[in-house]
Amino acid sequence: MSFQITSLILFVSFLFGVTRSAPPCLDDQKDLLLALKNHLTFDSSLSTKLVGWIQSVECCAWGGVACDEAGYVTRLDLSHETIHGRIPSSRNDWEGLNRLEYLSMAYNSLTGELPKSLLTLPSLDDLDLSYNRLSGQLIDVVQPPRLRNLDLSNNRFEGPIPGFIFKLAALSTLKLSANKFSGRVELDKFGKLTDLYALDLSYNDLTVSVSANFSLLSKLNSIMLASCNMKEVPDLKNQSRLLMLDLSDNHLSGEIPNWIWEVGNGYLRFLNLSHNKFSGLQEPYTFPFLLDVLDLHSNRLEGDIPVPPRRVYILDYSNNNFKSSIPVDFGNVLRSTLFFSVSNNKLVGGIPESIRNATSLRALNLSRNALTGPIPPLIGNLKDLRSLDLSVNLLSGSIPEELTNLTQLSLLNLSYNHLSGRIPKFQTSTELSFEGNEGLCGPPLKKSCG
Repeated sequence: MSFQITSLILFVSFLFGVTRSAPPCLDDQKDLLLALKNHLTFDSSLSTKLVGWIQSVECCAWGGVACDEAGYVTRLDLSHETIHGRIPSSRNDWEGLNRLEYLSMAYNSLTGELPKSLLTLPSLDDLDLSYNRLSGQLIDVVQPPRLRNLDLSNNRFEGPIPGFIFKLAALSTLKLSANKFSGRVELDKFGKLTDLYALDLSYNDLTVSVSANFSLLSKLNSIMLASCNMKEVPDLKNQSRLLMLDLSDNHLSGEIPNWIWEVGNGYLRFLNLSHNKFSGLQEPYTFPFLLDVLDLHSNRLEGDIPVPPRRVYILDYSNNNFKSSIPVDFGNVLRSTLFFSVSNNKLVGGIPESIRNATSLRALNLSRNALTGPIPPLIGNLKDLRSLDLSVNLLSGSIPEELTNLTQLSLLNLSYNHLSGRIPKFQTSTELSFEGNEGLCGPPLKKSCG
């Protein structure tokens, strides 16, 4: 009986495999793809997809190609194919791919302008041309495509964002970052894109201004507006689903509003407010308990160093004006933290012994402060530490032998303190790691211990 059941399972599995095999390819679809291949320039020695587009194989089984049951091409993934030169721009190159829903040519070396023929494909939902060298202005299309996801990031597009972008009623994801788009953008122009889930306009030459209608976009999960010449924090109080927010590299000043910690109903996971002119945190405030990344570096923040949520992975307070001591139990809230920097502030007092509990740390940077006292020996318990920078402080005493237990260290900097005694033997260190400590002796310094 068990043999019969096993045989039946194998037979059903075989039938399922047959039904899931690639559908037969329509001749006109194969001809279109072969013509497209002939118009693309790529390195056949590095190609993993186009190189296998040959007449003797069904086109629906070619690398990067997917078809519907009728044999029409619905998906083309030509990312990472070493394609260079221009995208074929003739209507004949694309016109027959009327059921194409997804096209990716990301991570290539494409140049020239974005052909209008791509934007007029009737069924195209997803277009990803990111990480190329495409340039010029985007052509405004009279009849907006039905795009849901558009990624043109990391190219060289310029000029204003064309009007058709704001008419893409079904748009869910829009990524235009790292280009040369210019001009003023009112955020309320996105107010009609009610399905918008992710918006990224970062690192262009845009000036983005705040507007009330932006709060109507209730489905936003990610807002990336770094380096957008913003002078006001956009009103995001009604963004109940927001998980990621980047307002770095702008001209924001004053106190960080305390409502910002409540966006996403308190479930914010990523916040980058670095490279602004914020002077403090508006009281009272409570950090979101699920915050993974908190980046406040390179502002003008003053007062006590804020105690982060317990699960934060990336925490950067560097290049501010914090003047307090590090709280005694600060290390206890860093148990999950991978990166912590409070470099270049005005912190005083000692390094708390609780730092020994930050056992997940890969990088610890307390440099350029006015910290005093000894280096806690139990820092040697942080076995995963790759980078330790305590330089340019007022630390004194000897270098704990326990630090040699940090076998993963690739960077150690204890320079310019008041340390003394013989330097323990580290696996990786140079004279620069210890310079500026007159009381230290032994290798790798030239000063011998008497």
